[in-house]
Amino acid sequence: MMMSGIYSIVLEGFLALLLLIAIAYCMRLDGKLKALRNGNTQMLEAAKELQSSVIHAQNAVTALRRSADAAGRELQQKIDEARAVAAIPMVRDARDMPRESYRETPRESALATERANVDFTLRRRSVL
Repeated sequence: MMMSGIYSIVLEGFLALLLLIAIAYCMRLDGKLKALRNGNTQMLEAAKELQSSVIHAQNAVTALRRSADAAGRELQQKIDEARAVAAIPMVRDARDMPRESYRETPRESALATERANVDFTLRRRSVL
């Protein structure tokens, strides 16, 4: 009988030890699950912030495209105006010019023709 009493105490002690180990493991597991939940919440917050940043960047790109289009139209208008002004022949007062410069030399007229044939049209290039 004595032996069965000692066995039961040892067995109960062993079971108590296993129970303590299980409690410690559950506490550790609970801590990890809390950290995982907090990490998940932080990840969701980071994803929402990233989404708002992407939307902000898309709006900025759209605004830049509009600005570039407006600048391109304005530049093209100025180029067209400059062409129109360049196409108007300059009239000099004959009294201010020396007699030998009344007529252009052929070389000067060829250079003027080359300058007039420059293509100033604005070509659109894709940014993305």
